[in-house]
Amino acid sequence: MNTSPIIVDLETCGLPHAADFLEPVIPDARLKDPEKIKADIADKEQARQQKLALDYNVGRIVALGYWTEESGHVAMVCPNEAHEREAIEIFWREARHRTIVGFCVKQFDLRFLVQRSRYLAIDYPVLDFGKYSRKGITDLFLDLTFGDGTYDQGAMRRTLKAFAKRFGIPCTDPVDGKEIPALVAAGEWEAVAAHCRADVELTLALAVKLGVVRQEAAEAVAI
Repeated sequence: MNTSPIIVDLETCGLPHAADFLEPVIPDARLKDPEKIKADIADKEQARQQKLALDYNVGRIVALGYWTEESGHVAMVCPNEAHEREAIEIFWREARHRTIVGFCVKQFDLRFLVQRSRYLAIDYPVLDFGKYSRKGITDLFLDLTFGDGTYDQGAMRRTLKAFAKRFGIPCTDPVDGKEIPALVAAGEWEAVAAHCRADVELTLALAVKLGVVRQEAAEAVAI
């Protein structure tokens, strides 16, 4: 039985046919001028478009990265649904009998993985998404915000890169997660994979700092 943790990180973008599942955009009722109405609709559609990648009902996984002591770092890109299905199946297989570790993994990554598994008819494990439960899942974001999550406000940002910097972990990745949809649209799959891997590496380094993963285990395999 596998006992070492598995670190996971996803990159996502909107479904090509996401509009089929969305309600029509409603312009501000106070507007009367046709041009202003048209502009208001366009602004609202653009704002909604930017949210698609974060919605597991109208988004898809375009890269799935993970780390285990046995395999080292793995980053799989998913140019199409077939690749996405294969990547998800591989991850669930590798995650069996392991503690799943991630940053915002309860709020985002695992929910996305479970919902996409449902839509793609993939078998998936029953997970405990309880906010204060640590059964099988370690969410570094919740640990570092003492379970307050979104409500934990302060002068410093509560992002993976911000916490990594605070713990003295170097980060040279120039890509931000919000840039992934544009990189996918441009076919820049190497950049997508590199960013996914970089996030897994940061998460692993942060997990070591917090004692979730042993330093020796993190250094055991270099791929």
